[in-house]
Amino acid sequence: MSNRLTELKTALQQALIKEPLNFEHISELHDRLLALDPQATRFTVDAQHIHRLGFELVGKQETALSELIKNAYDADATYINIDFKDYDKPGGTLLIRDDGNGMTEQDIRDNWMRLSTSDKEKKPISPLYGRSRAGRKGIGRFAVERLGRQLLLETTRESQQIRVHFDWETQYQSGKLLTQITNPIEQYAAEQNAHGTTLRIGKLRDKWRKNDFIQIWKYVLFLQPPFEIPLRHRASKNETETYAADPGFKVRINGELRNEAVPEFSIEKSFLANRTALIKGWIDTEGKGHFQLQSEILEFEDQQDSQDNYQEVGTLEFEVSYFIYDSKLISKVNEARKFGKKLGGIRVYRDGFRVLPYGESSNDWLQLAIGERNRLLKAKNENFFGHVALTSAENPALEETASREGLVENEAYKKLCYFINECLEWAILRVAAYRHRQLDIIQQNEPTPHQPSNRLQKLLDELPKKLEKLPIETQQEIISEIKQAKKEEENLEKERQALIKYTEMLRVLASLGISIAVFSHETDGAVTRLKATLTNLQSLTLSACQKSTEINEHFGQVNQTTTRLADLASYISAQIEHSAATRNKDNIALYGVIKQFIEQFKNYLNTRKITFEWDVSPDHLRTAPMHRSEIDAVLFNFLTNAIKAMERSHAEQRRIKVTATRQDNFAIIRFQDTGAGVADTIKNSLFNAFVTTSSQHQRDEIAGPGCGLGLKIVSDIAKVNKGFVRLSEPDSGYGCCFEFGVPISSKQLKLPEV
Repeated sequence: MSNRLTELKTALQQALIKEPLNFEHISELHDRLLALDPQATRFTVDAQHIHRLGFELVGKQETALSELIKNAYDADATYINIDFKDYDKPGGTLLIRDDGNGMTEQDIRDNWMRLSTSDKEKKPISPLYGRSRAGRKGIGRFAVERLGRQLLLETTRESQQIRVHFDWETQYQSGKLLTQITNPIEQYAAEQNAHGTTLRIGKLRDKWRKNDFIQIWKYVLFLQPPFEIPLRHRASKNETETYAADPGFKVRINGELRNEAVPEFSIEKSFLANRTALIKGWIDTEGKGHFQLQSEILEFEDQQDSQDNYQEVGTLEFEVSYFIYDSKLISKVNEARKFGKKLGGIRVYRDGFRVLPYGESSNDWLQLAIGERNRLLKAKNENFFGHVALTSAENPALEETASREGLVENEAYKKLCYFINECLEWAILRVAAYRHRQLDIIQQNEPTPHQPSNRLQKLLDELPKKLEKLPIETQQEIISEIKQAKKEEENLEKERQALIKYTEMLRVLASLGISIAVFSHETDGAVTRLKATLTNLQSLTLSACQKSTEINEHFGQVNQTTTRLADLASYISAQIEHSAATRNKDNIALYGVIKQFIEQFKNYLNTRKITFEWDVSPDHLRTAPMHRSEIDAVLFNFLTNAIKAMERSHAEQRRIKVTATRQDNFAIIRFQDTGAGVADTIKNSLFNAFVTTSSQHQRDEIAGPGCGLGLKIVSDIAKVNKGFVRLSEPDSGYGCCFEFGVPISSKQLKLPEV
């Protein structure tokens, strides 16, 4: 080894004094000499690594092209021209020119030729227009290698033009060290004040078809938001830096701007004019979320504040157009839906540029089309078109992956998804509630039609007198036809009544599902306690058999828990058996139903430190015939609303009071809680579908998320049983009171009120 070391030192000394210097030979001797260092070892990089990075970091040709556009934007360019030549043949040429700042020879040596440079991280703001730089990870050099096998880089700055040749195919071969690859560099005098960069990419790797340019324009269309980004989402100035006014940035492909090449991509005229509503959301400096909803078609506005905190996400804004593809809202609904399928989605922009793959037709990053929420919302990518604006300065935790295709899915990313989902769900439910209210008004104003069968019967009764002059056979034929029509009408009426019963049964089954949910929750809790007790029992038995008192106590807990489990099983079995055995309605004894209902939630209320007071007077008070599960559904929905109201208002004293009394011919249940009550803004629409004041992401094993259907179900139960539900004045010390009334039992009508 010493002989080799001596030979290399001698060869290197001779190479350094020889004129002209052979830099390639010196580099080779230098690397070989370092490899003999007896005290250390060093990484070396194979030249083929450039190709691997090109295809692994920049997998798609659209991504590669976008990185080059980003580089021009970062260089304060006002335009970039992209021209393809012989693109429909193998080995075509791509010419990319911009009027950016350009590079000096030192810039090329220190930044372009240095892998994973931190230059843009050290200087995140462009020097002329103060743009937040989009390219951060040195992908540009790999992007050109991904697009073609050859590159001629020409750049002009400070009256100096530099040209560098790259032949990726022949120079960067496996087996060679990356540091030993040389790229010829030339310098020329340039016109004064000239600046910009030109990339001549030869021997394109992909054959480009005319239809591919549609995809390119689609990508360029969303490379920057189609909306005006607020100024605070661009570079911010400080006291020592000033920037020139940004004149904008235009992209031309084969000499055409976007609207010239693809006029159908005029979003404002072709698509956005058809939106049902505009949804906006933002997070302020304190981490509080705010939502806003505007609908020109439905002529209403609304706003809401989130109950959650999103401090880790950082300040941001997003804007989304929401589309309901209904002919009542959109004149050319099929055309709009086609556009929505092509361009729909919510895209993410960081520092003013698109982050893939969010918003692509195949990417459901917000899980709009799957999951439990879609059973109610029924929304997909095609129903939305919008953007989320992020910046590296205000959202540092939301960082792109090394491949530039996606954000790192950390806790901040998850909270971002929660925030957008919360806003969208609230907005969709508000639109649904408003449309539902309009439908109710229309239906209330429509006159009630006379029953067809009654009209036919009247005509049939009057017919003999009117047909006396006609032949008997003709009379019989007409009468026969009318009888047949009447029979058909009667059959239709039977089908209608059957449908009513079926709908009613669905409501009963839905109410039964609530009882099953209660049973499931309580069973899980009982089993958990049972397992914990058995674990303690086993430990005591093994380690301290003499402690018989403790063992007996744990046996007692096991017996209590299993007894509780048996009671719950008996309760739900009775509910199911009753519903399965008969569809008939019964006179409901309110004392027994309310008492049993409270027993089921006693442990849950105790753990939430909620006191419960109840009374039924008279204790024999019964309702007119109705389904038992309907009363359970009313009580359950009032209970969950009360729990969420007290949680939302952070009530110090959590109390619930339920009373059932007779007033005239009605049995009235009053349900009161110590929450803040109902806001004046929603009192008039409180019993409409989809009206809720709860956060969609507040989770509770009993109360659950608010979806805006609970009070609508209560209202429907009241109507179908010829009763009512209303807000009432609460007693002293309580913040809210609901009253639910239904007719009392016919037998009790004869009895005097107590």
